[in-house]
Amino acid sequence: MPEAKSLEELREEEYRLRLEVNDLRRAEAASSGAESAQLLDDLETAEKALLAVEAARAAAEAESGLGGLVVDTGLPKSGQLGSQTTGLDARVRLRLEHVPTAIYHLFTAEETPLVSCRVKNTSDKIRRLRVSSFMERYSARAVDTVELDADDVHEFNQLPALFPDRVKELTEVTRAALNILVEDLDGAVELHKTVPIWLLARTTAPLRARDPATGQWKSMYRYFGAFVTPNQPALMSFLRTAAERHPDKAFVGYQGNPTKVEPQVRALFEALKQDANIIYVNSILDMHPSQTASAQRVRLPRESLADRQANCIDGTVLFASLLEGVSLSPALVIIPGHAFVAWETWKSSGQWKYLETTRIGTHSFEEACARGEYHAQQHAPDKTLLPVRQLRSRSGLMPME
Repeated sequence: MPEAKSLEELREEEYRLRLEVNDLRRAEAASSGAESAQLLDDLETAEKALLAVEAARAAAEAESGLGGLVVDTGLPKSGQLGSQTTGLDARVRLRLEHVPTAIYHLFTAEETPLVSCRVKNTSDKIRRLRVSSFMERYSARAVDTVELDADDVHEFNQLPALFPDRVKELTEVTRAALNILVEDLDGAVELHKTVPIWLLARTTAPLRARDPATGQWKSMYRYFGAFVTPNQPALMSFLRTAAERHPDKAFVGYQGNPTKVEPQVRALFEALKQDANIIYVNSILDMHPSQTASAQRVRLPRESLADRQANCIDGTVLFASLLEGVSLSPALVIIPGHAFVAWETWKSSGQWKYLETTRIGTHSFEEACARGEYHAQQHAPDKTLLPVRQLRSRSGLMPME
């Protein structure tokens, strides 16, 4: 029986396999025909191997009990005042490996906290405590105040709110200081710990985020719905231009009958092609402190219009914004390493057609639709379709501007 790999060996293997998967995803997105079929087979094999190593690494981290641990006064030789000195057992775990500043404001402490805290009163008297966490210069303080009887335990999550004006400055990945402060309200500071943390650039949106406490990856796909901004003034103005590309010089959404829908989608496509002169720029991955993480450089739709260029996710949220702006129902479609757009063929029908936005500048509407349909069929088992109306109604993801 082969010897079990150490945690360090599993991390190294995961790193290597994730780089391999990322390379295969990029190659497959740019391929066609027989070459694409072979790359899909290779990608499936590599992804299965990666999932197996991810699971083994997560299990090893969970077994160690040290995943994401920032503070633990109960550990021997922790370098911190222990419970015998303070009468308090405190444990704090980091829950986000990196802070995605583009979408962080959409998180909740219950579902996606920055830190999880556990405090226990090991003394024989009542303790009144205040626990605070904040990212120095970049966030407000998250504060919890609790009264603990002897041997009482209190567990809670914290998600300090970022300062919007400071986030706007983050055009590159940045190192910040995360402060954890435990105070006795009778006057003593029981513990003050500072650890470094990475803040991702405001133009970087992770496809998945890793929870250091559990070692598990969590999908961030749905948060792209906030980048769909149909009411932004630049887009509303562009819709007036796009209407000139429609035979009736107007957008009517789902009024009339189903044959009225596709000509509206075509008009938006032609306006982006002929009037906005949108071209595809392959900027799939952005600067990220972990080269094995999946992150996408993403522009707001108004920025794509102004720059006259878009990568796959830029084009997807731009087209979805325009579709929603004319009262059609768009969906974001995510497949491994790629994204494209879909629209519902009639209101609440559950039937979708697909469009490959990376082909706006170089191909016809029919060819872009055919490529979108091809991706949807080839990736049917691992395709994630996110109707924007559901992201709005069920997840509360409103446009970020």
